[in-house]
Amino acid sequence: MDHLVCFLAGNLALGATNGTHVRKAHLSARDRDDLVLARELGETCAHMYFDTPSGLAPEIAYFALSNETTNQILSNGDILVPPLDRHSLLRPETVESFYLLWKLTGEKKWREYGWRVFEAIERCAHGEYTSLDDVTVVPPTKRDSVESFFVAETLKYLYLLFDDGDRVPLTHYVFNTEAHPLPIFSL
Repeated sequence: MDHLVCFLAGNLALGATNGTHVRKAHLSARDRDDLVLARELGETCAHMYFDTPSGLAPEIAYFALSNETTNQILSNGDILVPPLDRHSLLRPETVESFYLLWKLTGEKKWREYGWRVFEAIERCAHGEYTSLDDVTVVPPTKRDSVESFFVAETLKYLYLLFDDGDRVPLTHYVFNTEAHPLPIFSL
Protein backbone atom coordinates (compact mmCIF):
# COMPACT_ATOMS: atom_id res chain seq x y z
CA MET A 1 0.00 0.00 0.00
CA ASP A 2 1.34 3.37 -1.00
CA HIS A 3 1.41 5.92 1.83
CA LEU A 4 -0.55 8.29 -0.40
CA VAL A 5 -3.60 6.00 -0.02
CA CYS A 6 -3.85 6.99 3.65
CA PHE A 7 -5.76 10.18 2.77
CA LEU A 8 -8.74 7.95 1.99
CA ALA A 9 -9.53 7.18 5.64
CA GLY A 10 -10.30 10.84 6.32
CA ASN A 11 -12.16 11.30 3.06
CA LEU A 12 -14.39 8.29 3.77
CA ALA A 13 -15.20 9.71 7.20
CA LEU A 14 -15.96 13.13 5.71
CA GLY A 15 -18.18 11.57 3.06
CA ALA A 16 -20.07 9.51 5.63
CA THR A 17 -20.72 12.42 8.00
CA ASN A 18 -20.69 15.48 5.73
CA GLY A 19 -18.31 17.05 8.24
CA THR A 20 -20.69 16.59 11.18
CA HIS A 21 -19.58 14.80 14.34
CA VAL A 22 -20.87 11.20 14.33
CA ARG A 23 -23.04 11.87 17.41
CA LYS A 24 -24.99 14.47 15.43
CA ALA A 25 -24.78 12.99 11.94
CA HIS A 26 -27.68 11.14 10.33
CA LEU A 27 -25.90 8.08 8.98
CA SER A 28 -27.37 5.71 6.44
CA ALA A 29 -26.32 2.06 6.40
CA ARG A 30 -23.84 2.93 3.63
CA ASP A 31 -22.47 5.83 5.70
CA ARG A 32 -21.97 3.52 8.69
CA ASP A 33 -20.14 1.02 6.46
CA ASP A 34 -17.95 3.82 5.07
CA LEU A 35 -17.16 4.98 8.59
CA VAL A 36 -16.14 1.45 9.60
CA LEU A 37 -13.88 1.27 6.55
CA ALA A 38 -12.44 4.71 7.37
CA ARG A 39 -11.51 3.60 10.89
CA GLU A 40 -10.01 0.32 9.65
CA LEU A 41 -7.96 2.06 6.98
CA GLY A 42 -6.83 4.61 9.59
CA GLU A 43 -5.65 1.73 11.78
CA THR A 44 -3.80 0.16 8.86
CA CYS A 45 -2.07 3.44 8.10
CA ALA A 46 -1.14 3.84 11.78
CA HIS A 47 0.51 0.43 11.73
CA MET A 48 2.56 1.38 8.68
CA TYR A 49 4.25 3.68 11.21
CA PHE A 50 4.11 1.66 14.40
CA ASP A 51 5.38 -1.58 12.88
CA THR A 52 8.73 -0.13 11.76
CA PRO A 53 11.73 0.20 14.09
CA SER A 54 11.87 3.98 13.54
CA GLY A 55 8.14 4.51 14.10
CA LEU A 56 7.86 6.18 10.69
CA ALA A 57 6.03 4.80 7.66
CA PRO A 58 7.82 3.72 4.51
CA GLU A 59 6.76 5.16 1.17
CA ILE A 60 5.22 1.81 0.19
CA ALA A 61 4.41 -1.24 2.30
CA TYR A 62 3.14 -4.67 1.36
CA PHE A 63 1.18 -6.95 3.62
CA ALA A 64 2.25 -10.46 4.52
CA LEU A 65 -0.52 -12.74 3.34
CA SER A 66 1.04 -15.94 4.62
CA ASN A 67 3.45 -17.11 7.28
CA GLU A 68 6.39 -17.11 4.89
CA THR A 69 9.50 -15.64 6.44
CA THR A 70 11.74 -13.48 4.27
CA ASN A 71 14.36 -10.93 5.12
CA GLN A 72 11.86 -8.20 4.15
CA ILE A 73 9.40 -8.93 6.94
CA LEU A 74 9.71 -6.54 9.87
CA SER A 75 9.75 -7.58 13.50
CA ASN A 76 6.06 -8.40 13.89
CA GLY A 77 5.84 -10.09 10.50
CA ASP A 78 2.82 -8.18 9.17
CA ILE A 79 4.41 -5.66 6.83
CA LEU A 80 6.87 -6.23 4.00
CA VAL A 81 9.05 -3.30 2.97
CA PRO A 82 11.32 -3.89 -0.02
CA PRO A 83 14.60 -1.94 0.10
CA LEU A 84 13.65 0.60 -2.58
CA ASP A 85 10.46 1.54 -0.69
CA ARG A 86 11.95 2.06 2.79
CA HIS A 87 12.39 5.83 2.56
CA SER A 88 10.15 8.40 4.21
CA LEU A 89 9.31 11.82 2.82
CA LEU A 90 7.35 12.70 6.01
CA ARG A 91 4.10 12.73 4.08
CA PRO A 92 0.87 14.26 5.46
CA GLU A 93 -1.82 11.79 4.38
CA THR A 94 -1.92 9.69 7.54
CA VAL A 95 -1.93 12.61 9.98
CA GLU A 96 -4.56 14.30 7.81
CA SER A 97 -6.79 11.26 8.31
CA PHE A 98 -6.00 11.16 12.04
CA TYR A 99 -7.11 14.80 12.29
CA LEU A 100 -10.34 14.21 10.39
CA LEU A 101 -11.14 11.00 12.29
CA TRP A 102 -10.48 12.80 15.60
CA LYS A 103 -12.72 15.74 14.69
CA LEU A 104 -15.52 13.55 13.34
CA THR A 105 -15.52 10.76 15.95
CA GLY A 106 -13.94 12.29 19.06
CA GLU A 107 -12.01 9.04 19.53
CA LYS A 108 -8.88 9.88 21.53
CA LYS A 109 -6.82 7.16 19.88
CA TRP A 110 -6.44 9.30 16.73
CA ARG A 111 -4.71 12.00 18.78
CA GLU A 112 -2.59 9.36 20.50
CA TYR A 113 -1.58 7.97 17.11
CA GLY A 114 -0.73 11.45 15.87
CA TRP A 115 1.41 12.06 18.95
CA ARG A 116 3.32 8.82 18.32
CA VAL A 117 3.99 9.93 14.74
CA PHE A 118 5.10 13.37 15.94
CA GLU A 119 7.45 11.78 18.49
CA ALA A 120 8.96 9.57 15.78
CA ILE A 121 9.50 12.60 13.54
CA GLU A 122 11.17 14.43 16.42
CA ARG A 123 13.32 11.41 17.27
CA CYS A 124 14.41 10.58 13.71
CA ALA A 125 14.20 13.74 11.60
CA HIS A 126 14.54 16.56 14.13
CA GLY A 127 16.95 19.37 13.64
CA GLU A 128 16.82 20.02 9.96
CA TYR A 129 13.55 18.10 9.48
CA THR A 130 14.63 16.05 6.56
CA SER A 131 13.46 13.07 4.56
CA LEU A 132 14.89 9.71 5.58
CA ASP A 133 16.53 6.92 3.58
CA ASP A 134 15.38 3.85 5.51
CA VAL A 135 12.70 3.65 8.22
CA THR A 136 13.65 0.05 9.03
CA VAL A 137 16.90 1.06 10.73
CA VAL A 138 17.49 3.18 13.82
CA PRO A 139 18.69 5.80 13.51
CA PRO A 140 17.66 6.26 9.88
CA THR A 141 20.06 7.99 7.54
CA LYS A 142 18.91 11.53 6.84
CA ARG A 143 18.64 12.93 3.34
CA ASP A 144 19.74 16.44 2.50
CA SER A 145 16.24 17.51 1.48
CA VAL A 146 12.78 18.11 2.80
CA GLU A 147 9.58 18.27 0.80
CA SER A 148 7.55 21.48 1.05
CA PHE A 149 4.45 19.48 1.99
CA PHE A 150 6.08 18.52 5.29
CA VAL A 151 5.72 22.07 6.59
CA ALA A 152 2.66 23.05 4.55
CA GLU A 153 0.62 19.95 5.35
CA THR A 154 2.13 17.44 7.79
CA LEU A 155 2.89 20.01 10.49
CA LYS A 156 -0.39 21.88 9.85
CA TYR A 157 -2.47 18.73 10.36
CA LEU A 158 -0.48 17.84 13.48
CA TYR A 159 -1.11 21.34 14.83
CA LEU A 160 -4.84 21.09 14.12
CA LEU A 161 -4.97 17.60 15.63
CA PHE A 162 -3.74 18.96 18.96
CA ASP A 163 -5.59 22.27 18.91
CA ASP A 164 -8.53 22.10 21.30
CA GLY A 165 -10.44 24.78 19.43
CA ASP A 166 -12.53 24.47 16.31
CA ARG A 167 -10.50 26.73 14.03
CA VAL A 168 -11.68 25.00 10.86
CA PRO A 169 -15.23 23.66 11.30
CA LEU A 170 -15.58 20.75 8.90
CA THR A 171 -19.20 21.66 8.17
CA HIS A 172 -18.05 25.02 6.78
CA TYR A 173 -14.63 24.29 5.25
CA VAL A 174 -12.95 21.65 3.14
CA PHE A 175 -9.20 21.21 2.76
CA ASN A 176 -7.72 21.18 -0.72
CA THR A 177 -4.84 18.86 -1.63
CA GLU A 178 -2.33 21.31 -0.16
CA ALA A 179 -4.17 21.53 3.19
CA HIS A 180 -5.60 25.00 2.56
CA PRO A 181 -9.06 25.38 4.12
CA LEU A 182 -11.60 26.58 1.58
CA PRO A 183 -15.13 27.67 2.50
CA ILE A 184 -18.00 25.47 1.41
CA PHE A 185 -20.52 27.45 -0.61
CA SER A 186 -24.19 26.66 -0.95
CA LEU A 187 -25.74 26.95 -4.38
